[in-house]
Amino acid sequence: MSRIYEVARRNNIKDPNQLVQAINKAINGLNPIAAFIIGSLARGEFVMGMSDIDLVVIVSDEPQFRAKVIGSPLGDVEVVVFTLDEFCKYHMDNNIMLESLRIGIPIIGDPEDLMKQCKQ
Repeated sequence: MSRIYEVARRNNIKDPNQLVQAINKAINGLNPIAAFIIGSLARGEFVMGMSDIDLVVIVSDEPQFRAKVIGSPLGDVEVVVFTLDEFCKYHMDNNIMLESLRIGIPIIGDPEDLMKQCKQ
């Protein structure tokens, strides 16, 4: 969670707890192996009232949903969910997965550990 506070600071989010709460609400019930912040928030270009919060979540089993949008005081939180198998098969061909690995900020799990799981 300390990475979330750093992301909030870099993006001038006055109350980092709002970001933590929004992310926790968005991934509630998913039991993620890994989760990444991507998009403007990861790049440090978040604009309150204009930007959304983009999350990519990797889970081991079939998720209860593939994508959802929830509201938060900071803006909409858009969540895209992939299984570990999908991530391992398509991470080099899917732009969202590539962005997660290239510029995404891991908030759960470690990208190196995730890639090791793909090689097993």
